[in-house]
Amino acid sequence: MENDENFWVIPNFKPQFYKLSQLFINTIEENKDIFSKDNVVELGAGGGSFSYVISKYPKKLYPVDISEDAIEALKTNLEGIKNIEILKVDPDKLPFDNKSIDTIFTANSFHYLPEGYEKEISRVIKEGGHYVDIDFKKENTDFGPPYSVRLSEEQAINRLKKEGFQLVNKIDLDSHYMLIFIKK
Repeated sequence: MENDENFWVIPNFKPQFYKLSQLFINTIEENKDIFSKDNVVELGAGGGSFSYVISKYPKKLYPVDISEDAIEALKTNLEGIKNIEILKVDPDKLPFDNKSIDTIFTANSFHYLPEGYEKEISRVIKEGGHYVDIDFKKENTDFGPPYSVRLSEEQAINRLKKEGFQLVNKIDLDSHYMLIFIKK
């Protein structure tokens, strides 16, 4: 793996995903204004790779997950980052006040959220706030979730439109897509 000055070391990084990870990092950096807010939430934060990357932008970042194993990994991988508050959440309700969050972000996890969960996302996000989804394209690949659980871009867009989100940008990320919405 080559290292360069633009690459952040990601916890538990797998070298075979360097090119894809660099593409994610560059795209996040190009859209950093979306993450440079007061309150940002990463839903389904897993081991914290994406939280690690975006942590330098917001005043407060909340990596959240429902899994105790993920929470322990987040505590280990994100240790020492001052603007982070890790939360184990109830899968049915986010622990945030109505319209209190500037940006909500999911990376490889929106397809796992039950249909209708976008209503809960809509509840906590401020008007004019952003929802960002990076997820696997609905294609067969030798990595990632099974084809049957993946959402096409159109499926993800339609789920969010129902709750007042407007698509403002769609970015191709090789085996993934990035959808950026604004809450109306």
